[in-house]
Amino acid sequence: MGELKAITGHTRARRLQAYLERGGRALARDFINLAPPLAGEDASGMPSYGEYRWAAAMDATREAAGNDLPWRGRAARTWKHYVISPDPRNAIALPELRELACSWAERWFPDNEVAIVYHDDNPGRIPHAHVVVNNTCLSIGRRMQVPDPLALNRSLQEMEAERGLEHHHPTTGGKEARPRPRTRQRVHVRRAERELAGRGRASWVADIRSRVELARAAAGGEAEFRSLLAAMGVEVSDASTAGGRPRDWIYALEGSASRRVRGESLGLDYGRGALRARWAASRAPSIPAREVARIAARAVGIEGERELRELAEAVSALERHGVRGTAALDRAISSALSRGDLAAAGELEAARALLSAKGIELAAPRPRSARGREDASRRREEAGPVPRAEPGRRPARGREDRGRPR
Repeated sequence: MGELKAITGHTRARRLQAYLERGGRALARDFINLAPPLAGEDASGMPSYGEYRWAAAMDATREAAGNDLPWRGRAARTWKHYVISPDPRNAIALPELRELACSWAERWFPDNEVAIVYHDDNPGRIPHAHVVVNNTCLSIGRRMQVPDPLALNRSLQEMEAERGLEHHHPTTGGKEARPRPRTRQRVHVRRAERELAGRGRASWVADIRSRVELARAAAGGEAEFRSLLAAMGVEVSDASTAGGRPRDWIYALEGSASRRVRGESLGLDYGRGALRARWAASRAPSIPAREVARIAARAVGIEGERELRELAEAVSALERHGVRGTAALDRAISSALSRGDLAAAGELEAARALLSAKGIELAAPRPRSARGREDASRRREEAGPVPRAEPGRRPARGREDRGRPR
């Protein structure tokens, strides 16, 4: 389970920045409501920034609002410093930690200046995040109200779980701890698979992953998912839970009992839990199921397998960039070009060219049904008018609202 440590500052932020970035120890930096110079992208596609005095920017904002002055005889709380330390057993990579830390900070401090600095200066070289939050709410100019520490920690654990970073909670009442998946990566490529790819050969594991990727992108539910995999020659069965292993599926090539692999061994995205969560969220497919079935019908022999792999790579690019529909694909390419992200633009243009050559039309974004609009309208009518607070009085907060950031 990851840990969250909070430190309160009563001074200017200059020394804190010097400490966090001295000697080039900062692996990367992220910013919210600040304007650092963009230097480009790192190898993982994440943004990198040039030299920037973010502490001076925070100090100037705080001084302009008068929020660095003592309050009722006490020194002002000028900044909060949160340290997010992932569980070493999760083996989290820096890009994954950056996404987690930024999402957590944006959830709790959307109206504050935030600088996030990443280190791995510990014995296990485990990356961790230092989140520095200025004390001034930008929209109103007042000092921020620090959220409940328990709520902050609880939300971090929830966000970790959403990303497949499951925890070993202490056992209570004789119950066993929740089992952990074999890998923490969304797409897991094993060493043997990488070596074969380096020699220009595809492994049967990569072949299964390509077919599962296509079925995952096109299916709207478990029955359709299994049907598409059957059409592509992949059998699905329940995996053993012996030894406390998590519930999962086994994917096997039809007629080859020895060529079988657990879903989460391919990566968390292909496991039973992640797929059922995807369908429960009613996420629209990237590509129509009929197109996958059409390709699968003629995917016989080496050429057919190559076609499936190429299509899976294109669909994977659409999934990574959240593209739904042809118009959205065009917009995503234009957006990538406008911000200078040539790698993303090239990846999406290659996907568009392949889909066009195959005569495949992308699935349109799922519109809200007329029935859904009618149901929503009926619920509003049944609920009656929304009560308004009397002038000069603050609306009462319900129990479910307590602990949330204002």
